Order: sequence, then C-alpha cells, then structure tokens
Amino acid sequence: MANITVRNLSDDVHSRVRFVAAERGISTEEAARQLLDEASRPAEKVGDVIVEYVQSLNTFLPDIERSDDKAEPVDFG
Repeated sequence: MANITVRNLSDDVHSRVRFVAAERGISTEEAARQLLDEASRPAEKVGDVIVEYVQSLNTFLPDIERSDDKAEPVDFG
C-alpha cells in the first residue's frame, strides 16, 4: 500500500475529518482514507443508475432509436 503525507492541513479540515471519524466510529486516519477513496471515485451518471435499477426489475424496455440532432431552444417570449 502507498503512503501519503498531507502538510499544512487547515484546522477546519482536520476538525471535519475528526467529526466524520467520530460519526463513523473509526480513527481519524481511517476516516481520511475513506474520504479520499470516496472523493476520488468517478461520479455515477444518473442514467446509468436508472438503467441498472430497471434491469434489476427484469422489466422489458424497448430499444429506442436515438437522434444526434440538436434540439431547438424554446422561446418563452
């Protein structure tokens, strides 16, 4: 496993990491590891989450032909 040293961490950030550690019942070091892991993961796309959920329901979804045409802006005036 790799090691990392973080210097000049503000008191505010350190307090928040300690707070997270206390909430989770873990050490400050473990909280820092978890927070770094969570922050560095790629964000899930909403569409991917929806597709995964619907697929878990074993529901049939028809294939829909997609268009690359750009939508025209709506004029509300």
